[in-house]
Order: sequence, then structure tokens, then C-alpha cells
Amino acid sequence: MQIMETGKIPRTGLGLGIIIIILLVYFITEFMVIVENKGLESLLLEYGSMAQFLFFFLCLAQPIILPLPEALTIPAGSMAFGASASFYLGLSGTLTGIIIMFFIARFGGMKVASKLVKEKHLKRYQEYVRRNETVILALLFIIPVLPDEIICVGAGIGAVSFRKFLAIASLSKFLTTFVLAYSVSLAKYLDLTSSQLILSCSVIMGIVFFTAVAFNRYWNKKRMEM
Repeated sequence: MQIMETGKIPRTGLGLGIIIIILLVYFITEFMVIVENKGLESLLLEYGSMAQFLFFFLCLAQPIILPLPEALTIPAGSMAFGASASFYLGLSGTLTGIIIMFFIARFGGMKVASKLVKEKHLKRYQEYVRRNETVILALLFIIPVLPDEIICVGAGIGAVSFRKFLAIASLSKFLTTFVLAYSVSLAKYLDLTSSQLILSCSVIMGIVFFTAVAFNRYWNKKRMEM
């Protein structure tokens, strides 16, 4: 996989970035303690009219700096203010964060990427996408093998075009956000826990995706033989 090269970052910008990162780490740590003590759903309900704005910001921050899994935030939003609001706010927030993280890596290059994620995680991403970047990139967004921030940084420093990356991310996140947003209602209807439902949906999505990929390869092979 090719790595994009970018220009050097000024020292003043780098110093300011370090200060911002330190402050963010402090506030994120404080926020995670509150979430652990109160629960995300209760925290959202406490903010009243500001809850949806907070939820959007949390989804935006997830692919960048917030170590909260999508499988936790989206269902919490669904329980706090309904599946529909959780879906469109979660999808728009997550995609915005994904785009931001992609461009941070694309313009910052390896120098910035190495500060955002560990080198071993980047190597792991590169190993995954070496054979078929399009298919594996979609799978990584759907199946939580790697955090979104690693996927975004890996794609950002790679050779994948932004248009292609955005299309894959949009389709993948539309699917996962929809399933997670409506998982609470569906779990009650099927008498399953949210975790059981999410696991079942992930398995089904994986089977469907692999079947589609296998059929596509078979069809392409047949066309070449004709």
C-alpha cells in the first residue's frame, strides 16, 4: 500500500497541537469517569434540550479522540430520545468525525499519524487491506476489528481516494448505525438483550457481505473465461 507524502508542520503549530491534546486527554478522562458512574443514557437525559447536540458531538468525537464504542453510544441515544433521532444524529456525527480524521491524516502525513495511533496498529491495518482495500475497508467499518480512528488514519496516509473512502464509510456506517439505533426496539420485540441482537446482526451482515464478495469474484471469473 502506498503512503502519501506531505509537507512539514511548523513548530508553533505542533506545540499548539500538543497543548490541545493534553487538554483533550484531561477532559476526556473526566468525561469517561462520569459516564462510568452515571451511564451514558442517564447523562444524556440530564442535559435536556442540549442532549441531542451533546450526542452529535460524542459521535463526531468517536473516530477522533473519544474511546467509546459505537455499540454503546448509538443504543444509549436511542433509549434517550428515540431510534430515529439517534440514527440521523449518530450517522451525521460519525461521518463528520470520520471525514475530519481522514483529512488530519491525509494532510499531516506519517508524522501526525504516528502521534495519533500506535505504529503496530497502522501496520495491522496495512496488513488487512493489502489484498483488497475496498472490501476490507468496508468490513473493518462494519465489524469492530479495529477502532474507527485507526481505519481513518490508515486510509488517510494510504493511496485510497477521498471519494472512494467516503462512499465506503457512508454505506458501512449507514448500515451499522441503523442496526444499532433500532436494536433497542427490536431487542424488546424479539425478547433478546441488545448485546445478543447486535451480535446476531453482525454475524448476518458478515455472512451477507462475504456471500456478495464471493459471488462477485465468481461472476468476474466466469466473464473472463467467456
